[in-house]
Amino acid sequence: MRRLILCGALLAACEEPGPLLRSALEVARKDHPRLDDAAVRAAVDRLAARYREISGATPESRADAFRVLLFEEQGFAVVDRQEDARWLHVDTVLQAKRGYCLSLGVVALAVAERAGAPLRGVALPNHFVVRYEEGGFLRDLELTRAGATAGEAGPFEEESAYGRALTAEGVRACLLHNRGFVALRAGRLEDAEADFREAIRLLPGLGEAHRNLGVLLGQRKRWDEAKRCFVRALALHPRDVDALLNLALTRHARGEFDAALQDLEMALALEPRHGRARDLLDEWREEGRRGVHAPAAGAMPEAPEGLAPGLDARFFRGEAFDREVAARVDRELDFDWRNDAPAEGVPRDGFSVRWTGWFKAPRAGRYLVFLACNDGGRVTLAGRAVVENWRDMGYENFYGSETVDLEAGWHPIVVEHFDARGGARLLLRIAVDGDEKPLPLKDHLFHRARE
Repeated sequence: MRRLILCGALLAACEEPGPLLRSALEVARKDHPRLDDAAVRAAVDRLAARYREISGATPESRADAFRVLLFEEQGFAVVDRQEDARWLHVDTVLQAKRGYCLSLGVVALAVAERAGAPLRGVALPNHFVVRYEEGGFLRDLELTRAGATAGEAGPFEEESAYGRALTAEGVRACLLHNRGFVALRAGRLEDAEADFREAIRLLPGLGEAHRNLGVLLGQRKRWDEAKRCFVRALALHPRDVDALLNLALTRHARGEFDAALQDLEMALALEPRHGRARDLLDEWREEGRRGVHAPAAGAMPEAPEGLAPGLDARFFRGEAFDREVAARVDRELDFDWRNDAPAEGVPRDGFSVRWTGWFKAPRAGRYLVFLACNDGGRVTLAGRAVVENWRDMGYENFYGSETVDLEAGWHPIVVEHFDARGGARLLLRIAVDGDEKPLPLKDHLFHRARE
């Protein structure tokens, strides 16, 4: 009889893992190619056997047994950050007895799968819990609080994966998303993109996978694709403040300034103390007051309607755009007014000028922006401050240059200048990296024609 029992134990240890543990092992193997499957299965079997011993006679006691097993008896602990793959994968979590919400949940689910307990994973925004459901009894367990009962969450959109019990495939999608997040933080963008896209294929309603794929695409300046990801993430979870903030940054990069401000305002309505959203909103509103933003979207592959050559030039009395006194169109920005007035009705000293419109980038590449001015001058291109020297230069000229990466197409441009006293000068040149001569700006600067 003793031999039969021993053989039975050996046979049990050789059984194939269930679908959830198998998925967890496959995800871990990419980072841990020498992973010992048998050791992981044996550890799960030992925990499952102990769970059966302590699970009790009622659904309440069987649910609570996961807390008792993992935290009271085995001493599992919670890590705060999920930027290290060690605390993601089932093998190292079992070995070190440390993990975060998802990886601790996977351990509990693997034990339940082996023990035949009705436990399922549940994804929540930026979080993961496990759900015990037996007959009419249902309890969500919060494994980052030593198995305490989770609070209410939601409501969520109909297509969202949040708040619903997941299949083993759904849990795999969560693991892939988290592995992609670790890769993204480490700068391994190709690995991260592959994991995010596979997670979305397996679990299309996982909003944070869409959001983090958008972050990655934004880092690669693939603005159109990034915007679609953030819009999708918000369709699944409209209260996702991080998705709103990233959508605002993407719109700003695309030149959609009014929409970017609206996204920030909505983010602050949801989370009034969000410091980053508040800082950006204040900064962009100030840019708007200074007229930095062009009147329509940029970074467009096709020309906006109603454009004509040259930039729209507005001349103001005062050094801070105090009162508009003249307007015209300038096709080149190469002026040396010395001590003369720049236009009729404009004073010789104490004036400011703002040119707005679009710059047509002939191809994708790195562009060198060169500015010479006396006194102050600054250039904002594609929604980004490129060159700025906003001070009284006296008798000296300022010479400055900076590079900016642009996609082919139409980008909003704003050039500003002020003169305090003495000679006044402003010169703008833009060249494509690798070309010997700067671009003929008369062929690349455009404005919306006045009606």
